[in-house]
Amino acid sequence: MGDVTLRTRFGGAAALAAGRDGGAPVVALEPEFDFTSEAFRALHATSSSTAFQHPDWLHAFHRHLAPARDATGLIVTVREDDRLVAVLPLIRRVMTGVSLVEATDLGVSDYAAPILAPDWIPGADLPARIASAMPAFDIMRIRPVREEHLGQWQALLGGDVMQLDFSAHATELAGGFAEWRAGALASNFASQLDRKKRRFFKNPGARLELLTDHGQIGDAIRAIQLLRAGRFEGDPIQQDFVRDFYAGVASKDDGHGLARTYLLSLDGEALGYVFGLAWNGRFHYLLIGCDYDRHGRHSPGLLMYDGIIEDWMRSGGEIFDFTIGDEAFKAEFGTAPTRMFALTRTPTLRGRLALAAFNARAMLRRRKDRAAS
Repeated sequence: MGDVTLRTRFGGAAALAAGRDGGAPVVALEPEFDFTSEAFRALHATSSSTAFQHPDWLHAFHRHLAPARDATGLIVTVREDDRLVAVLPLIRRVMTGVSLVEATDLGVSDYAAPILAPDWIPGADLPARIASAMPAFDIMRIRPVREEHLGQWQALLGGDVMQLDFSAHATELAGGFAEWRAGALASNFASQLDRKKRRFFKNPGARLELLTDHGQIGDAIRAIQLLRAGRFEGDPIQQDFVRDFYAGVASKDDGHGLARTYLLSLDGEALGYVFGLAWNGRFHYLLIGCDYDRHGRHSPGLLMYDGIIEDWMRSGGEIFDFTIGDEAFKAEFGTAPTRMFALTRTPTLRGRLALAAFNARAMLRRRKDRAAS
């Protein structure tokens, strides 16, 4: 694993082995687990997991995305004294005869994390009990994982750690908006952005707004799909079931406030949209769709990033997370990179050969994408 240090409240596998020897927790596979239950909402709300493990996200994932990709839920739960203390949201699928166990990723979830009660200390025999509850597989592949969740995954599932060849990027929003901007943005970029803002917003019909109407939000996700068509090779949202997944999350309004969808418009005409997740003081930027053909001169993406950061700070937001991907524009907003990892196990020869082939194809695809960008 090189110089990676596992820093979690478990302290890695060694601390797990020293866990308490109280009453044995109940480990179960629950493929029909109810992510909308109050028990899971309470667990997620107090855990160190991310927006990509939010009840609304996982519910929509299993409703729209997993069935369309021939993936079945492999949800591992742990209960102590009837209290839900851990959920490992996994899926199982078969590709070219190879059985895979994965995190709930499928190209849409930027951070994989287990959902654990903050006061829970697992016993020494728990990894073996989880392994015995799971079906046989050729490859276990948990990704993308932030460093702070590596020790948790490895302590519960075992496996080998590999650093991925891309990072996540986020900026910390300290002080007021003007103060953050002065510290985060280079002066020449800030001046350029200010000129664009003044030129655009001097028009009384120019608006950046957070959408709240369900119909408008659904229309926005469909518009993002159309605006992105042909711009990104292999763009997941060009598949209608992925679009429906995002729309299901975006349109969900039950008081938990996970999704935020923004519209930039001029005289009633849409220039662009941004969709992201807001959780625990962190805004996760996920999708952008802009009419660059007609309105590219306004740099609608930059205007939206700047305006959304200001709006998020007014809402008490502490971090703007551009999530995974090393696009150069992210650094313009004062982001710092975070290393990303994968955790793998290959108990069969077929799995080892297949994983090597998967990794080689992925590397070639990323090199091609970088050469084209």
